[in-house]
Amino acid sequence: MAFKTSWLGKLSQAHSFRPAPYFKSALSIAYGYYAWSIFVACVVIFGSVAIVLHHPARAQQVLKLGARLLCRLCGITLSIEGLDRLPPHPHILIVNHTSFMDPVALIALLPTKPGYRFIARQQYRHQSLLWPLLKSVGTVILKRPDQHHDLPNVALLVHAIQAGNNLVIFPEGEFLPEPGMRPFHSGAFVAAQQANVPIVVAAIYGAAEVLRPGLWQPKKKPIKVAIGPVLYPGSVSGASIGFLVNVSRAAMVQLQENLERPSPKIK
Repeated sequence: MAFKTSWLGKLSQAHSFRPAPYFKSALSIAYGYYAWSIFVACVVIFGSVAIVLHHPARAQQVLKLGARLLCRLCGITLSIEGLDRLPPHPHILIVNHTSFMDPVALIALLPTKPGYRFIARQQYRHQSLLWPLLKSVGTVILKRPDQHHDLPNVALLVHAIQAGNNLVIFPEGEFLPEPGMRPFHSGAFVAAQQANVPIVVAAIYGAAEVLRPGLWQPKKKPIKVAIGPVLYPGSVSGASIGFLVNVSRAAMVQLQENLERPSPKIK
């Protein structure tokens, strides 16, 4: 009887051991290596072609192809709504910033005609390695506040807009591991006012789930983008810029909350 009880106990322990968590962890690590390998390959191949082209419009088309291929091979589904709201004339598209995946998803989803130019700020020395690629697609590179330069950053934005370009700006400036939308910088709104172009509010959701800030283990999650209201600053006073910032932020928060809601299931 004692032998039977002991045998049953061991059998119970054997059944209680579940290798699924370990197997799941191994799959996650393997997917991470796979995704980063695909990322590096796409950057090297499509980035090299973009640099050689010396033509921002064509380079943007190449990077769009590379970004879409990267997401497809990594099993990341992309979706966007509200493209019909984008004005046919120059404008500034403002989007919340949540992850390094934000620009990848936007490059893959936004139209290449007439195309969009991103904004990058000089913050770290290692960024200089990416300058050839960033410049190949017409990225507007802002100066650090402690640098001496001929044009202030707002003037650089206005100059790019007056040249007929659409701009993508993350008004939060940076993303942090903590959730939540940070306060907006006013530079994009001042530039829109000076160039007399509209602000288009958009939101992105899911990029932080794919690649969380501070972590380097990607996950296979969907990324969604929504284009929201178009705001025309016109010739407003400095005090009205603050009002425009608040209205834009409130609209972006609403868009993001809508994206966070699960899609209704069709019965």
